[in-house]
Amino acid sequence: MAIILRFVDKNGFIKEHFFHVVHVRDTTTLTLKKEICAVLSRYNLHIENIRSQGYDGASNMRGEWNGLQALFLKECLYAYYVHCMAHRLQLALVKASREVKVVHQFFDYLTNIINIVVGSSKHNDELQYTQREQTENMIASNEIETGRGANQIEIIEIANILCQALQQHSQDLLNSMHLVSTTKSLIQKLRDDGWEPLLASVTSFCGQHKIDIPDLNARYTKARDFTEQEICLLKHQLQHYELDVTKHPDFQNMGTISELCRELEILEKSKFYHLIDRLIRLVLTIPVSTTTTERVFSAIKLLKTRLRNRMEDELLADNMIVYIEKEIAGNFTMEMIMDEFYSMKNRRQA
Repeated sequence: MAIILRFVDKNGFIKEHFFHVVHVRDTTTLTLKKEICAVLSRYNLHIENIRSQGYDGASNMRGEWNGLQALFLKECLYAYYVHCMAHRLQLALVKASREVKVVHQFFDYLTNIINIVVGSSKHNDELQYTQREQTENMIASNEIETGRGANQIEIIEIANILCQALQQHSQDLLNSMHLVSTTKSLIQKLRDDGWEPLLASVTSFCGQHKIDIPDLNARYTKARDFTEQEICLLKHQLQHYELDVTKHPDFQNMGTISELCRELEILEKSKFYHLIDRLIRLVLTIPVSTTTTERVFSAIKLLKTRLRNRMEDELLADNMIVYIEKEIAGNFTMEMIMDEFYSMKNRRQA
C-alpha cells in the first residue's frame, strides 16, 4: 500500500509527494486503517488534521458505511472523500467503449499489441516500421484527410485533454472542474448536432444502475472547518476582498487558484484575508486523482526486481523515496550524507 501526502506549502505551492509504502497482509478496511494510522503516528501526523482523502473506486475504499473513507470520517469529519476523477473517467470510457463494438475491438487489439511489443525491442522496431509504411501509403492515397472513423472516436478525443490534465501532479480541483465544464460543453455540442441518442443511452445506463447524475454547477455550501464566528468574519473579509483583490492589477491575469494562493502570499494579503487564504488552501488540498499512487506502483517494479526480491520493506521504502523524489534527493550532496553518517557514529559512541 502506497501513501501519498498532498498539501499546500507556506508559499502557496501545491505539493504532492510519496510518503511511505507499507506491506499489508490483507486489504480489509481495518487492516488498511491500522497501517495508515501507524505510519502517520510514527511521524507525529495526526488524523484530526486530515482535510481530504482520495482512493480508487474499490468497494473496501469507497464503502459508505464500512469503507476506509468512512472509518476516517468517523474520527475526522473534515476528511472529505474524493473518488479519483481519472479513475471515474476511465470507468466511464471503458463502459462506453463496450457498448460500441468497433471501439471495444480496438482496445482488445491494442492490449494484445502492447503485450507483444513491450516484450521485445525487435517487435517494437517492426511495429514502428509497419506503422510508418502504412502512414505513408494512407497519405499517398489521401485516406487520412477523409476523416474516416472520426465519429467513432470523437468522444474519446474530447475527453483526452481532461484525462491528461488529471494525471498532473499540481492539478487542483478548480482547474479540473473547468476542464470538466469545457468537456461537457463539447459533448453538449455533439448532442445538439444530432447526438441525442448518446445522451439517452447514458441516462438509461445511469438509471438502470442507480447512478446519480451530479449537478456540477451546484455550489458547495458546507464549511465545517470554520466556526460560526469565523463564518461571519469570512463574509466581511469577502466584501473587502471583492473590492480590493479583484481590482488589483497583479491579480488580473490569474489562471488557476494555485496562482491566486501564491500571489496572496507574495503580496502578504493572506495576512489580512487569512480566512479566505485558509479556504483556498483547503480547496487546493483536496486530491483530484490518484495518479501519483499509480506511478509509485510502477516504480516498485523497477526497484524490486527478480534479482532483488528479498528486499525488506523499510529498505524498499527508502529506495523508493530517493528514486521517486529525485528533486528532493538532488539537494543532498555527498558531503552532507557523509557528515550525517559521521554524526550517527558519534551518537552511538556517546
